[in-house]
Amino acid sequence: MCKEKFLKEEYYITVRNNPFHPATIIENTVFAIDLLLFGTFCILSFLDKEYIPSLFFFAFAALGLFLLYQNNAPIAHASKKNVILRKYFKKYTFEFSDLSSTSFSFCKTNLNFCGKNFSIPSHYLGAKLFIRLLRIKNSPFATEEGVSALKQYIQEHACKSALLLKPKPDTVPSLTSSKIGGIPYWPSAKEYPRDEEGKKMHLLCQLNLSECKDSCGLLPQSGILQFFISPAGGDVYGMNWDRPTEQKNWRIVFHEQTEESLSEDQIKEIAAPESEYPESPILKSIALEFSPSTSYIKSDDYKMDQLVKDAAKKITGKDFEGSIYDLLGPDEINTPASQVYDMLEEKENYMLGYPSFVQYDVRSYMPKEEAAYFDTLLLHLDSLSADGKIMCWGDMGCANFLINSEALKRCDFSKVLYTWDCT
Repeated sequence: MCKEKFLKEEYYITVRNNPFHPATIIENTVFAIDLLLFGTFCILSFLDKEYIPSLFFFAFAALGLFLLYQNNAPIAHASKKNVILRKYFKKYTFEFSDLSSTSFSFCKTNLNFCGKNFSIPSHYLGAKLFIRLLRIKNSPFATEEGVSALKQYIQEHACKSALLLKPKPDTVPSLTSSKIGGIPYWPSAKEYPRDEEGKKMHLLCQLNLSECKDSCGLLPQSGILQFFISPAGGDVYGMNWDRPTEQKNWRIVFHEQTEESLSEDQIKEIAAPESEYPESPILKSIALEFSPSTSYIKSDDYKMDQLVKDAAKKITGKDFEGSIYDLLGPDEINTPASQVYDMLEEKENYMLGYPSFVQYDVRSYMPKEEAAYFDTLLLHLDSLSADGKIMCWGDMGCANFLINSEALKRCDFSKVLYTWDCT
């Protein structure tokens, strides 16, 4: 079977035949019958002292045993430092850099190490992973220099300013402060938001924009931005999978100016009680503070594959198709790759910057023009923030609110894409 022992000292991958493949079953059956049949003839021949026939039968029995070994013994190992390949009974040890070429023929991959040719059938367990490992180990991006060049390219071509929303556990949130959950600020002359069933919505997040300093000039310098969700529709937190911009069971409200509002006790009377939403993603209300930061494109961003393609072409001069994981591989194998993965990872709540998804970027399934419209991250909320003690989106997921940059400058929140996903 295929063994991935990335954290072990011995082998990364063992490549051997698939015992359940039809070709293997037929071959093993024929070899076993050969061994059994001619082994029996060999014994009977010896008992009858027919030496010449017995040698003949013994040769066939030995051939069956050899073919069974050849068909089932591992043919390749990939360790942390070298590659071990088997031809018949002999094993050859090479460095990863000894790989001269790879080529593909019918149902197998041909490898050339230092002038010696080896073939690995495609149906062998671990074959694809083994070939991928060889590519990664022989890639210019398996070195400190290559990874540094890729990291620099990403920093130059896919970097945005962001605002982290850091929790303030020692601060009691006020009506007008930035916070997760809790009692919202609400002016007395405004109707409280309700869902499509006429039920009052719950405050998900409130952001007092006068508390932040947006260097990009996208956000208003003052006002309170609020995000509401509803339990209507089940456990989807108000989201509509088919119409993610439809604000029926979720709502964005922007108060351009802070007016004299109702008191907290009065708002409690008109707001939705927390007891009505036991399945809310909010675990507890907590105050937030803005902190300027830098955000890099995430591995699941719908533009990431094109960025990787352009970066590989720029750095190596060669064409590349695939994801950043195809380019770098697991960091257990390609240790320098952890520099890039760590740079792209984000586990905080934040505004602006690049969105982060658990499964996939929903824009990758949209028409090109529609996807391009949602070019700005309005808000990202993550279950992993604050060690998962503030909120939990499904099975440790995250939520994203995407908007158009020009609409954001106009404070037009009528067309926002709301989506969340989890593992």
